[in-house]
Amino acid sequence: MLIDLHAHSYLSRDCQLDPRAVLQRAESFGLDGVAFTETNTQDGCDELFDLQRTSKLRIFVGLELATDKGQYLCFFEKPDRAPEPVQLWGSNREKAWSADECLPKLKALGAAIVAARPYDREFATPANDYVKTLKVLSAVEVYNPKLRLGANEAALDAAEALKLPGVAGSDARGSLDEVGFAATLFTTPVQTQADLVKALLGTSYYPVQLGELPHLRRPGEARADEAKVKKKKKRRWVR
Repeated sequence: MLIDLHAHSYLSRDCQLDPRAVLQRAESFGLDGVAFTETNTQDGCDELFDLQRTSKLRIFVGLELATDKGQYLCFFEKPDRAPEPVQLWGSNREKAWSADECLPKLKALGAAIVAARPYDREFATPANDYVKTLKVLSAVEVYNPKLRLGANEAALDAAEALKLPGVAGSDARGSLDEVGFAATLFTTPVQTQADLVKALLGTSYYPVQLGELPHLRRPGEARADEAKVKKKKKRRWVR
């Protein structure tokens, strides 16, 4: 089964994507399921699970926890019964939650924890090599299509150092165009939320890159290409 393990919807504060549209887009790329990992919350999981009645894809729910040392995808067997991070540690608007405190607690509550984009320099407090010290992880996100190659390669090195499996997800947040470029291949059927957690605690899954790699242009290259296209399209009138 191909599952996008890292997607967002309008249930994340900084995202406007309709989850129905995300599912339709994922289905068009041949995916079998989508895990919605909203930022710092699972509030709204009932709304997401209700979409299962009209979607051919399997729907899963997790959360993307932002800490002082990186971001982490956390999956519970029963998301509706798992406490919200703000209930455990209060608001993180003034001070980021402590990874040293949060991760062991979530693990003790039964979560499968995946280090997400650990070497992402655009995140204010990336995990970097801190991720290599963690004993609570089930996997590492080793392919995120929104990151540069070096960041993904560093994550792959970290997974190998920890002897953990790698996963992949689109991290779709800003546009539906971001859906369909990454997924995780599970070698056993994953039909329920409990199945997903059990699978992630195992090792029978692999990261998958879908579609073509984005072309990173050099400064000015796009303008040069545009000028060439305009020149070709210039119409010559017959006198």
